[in-house]
Amino acid sequence: LDDADVVVAVGRGIDGEDNLDLIFDLADAVGGTVAASSPPVKRGWLPADRQVGQSGATVAPDVYLAVGISGAAQHLAGMCDSDTVVAINSDPTAPIFDAADYGVVGDLFDVVPALSAAVGE
Repeated sequence: LDDADVVVAVGRGIDGEDNLDLIFDLADAVGGTVAASSPPVKRGWLPADRQVGQSGATVAPDVYLAVGISGAAQHLAGMCDSDTVVAINSDPTAPIFDAADYGVVGDLFDVVPALSAAVGE
């Protein structure tokens, strides 16, 4: 995570470990590394060394894609030095949008596959 140019981080919005393939596909498409906020790590969906935030890693990639992450202060502390932050969240009032340079309000299960396909073209 420390040296990644692109980080694709996932939060509670992924709704389960079975849905992580979407995130790994997006990371592959953009040449990024997968990370997570604390809820996916606490649930055992990803290992602790993938956690970004106050109780995890601090990252400063060129691009940070926050997928289904609400934007709690503890998480923001670990990614605030990112050059460009892109947030995807279905809640237009999610705090992550305050930290984002670009935001997509939408269902990640629609947006992520479309983004992966568009990048792949």
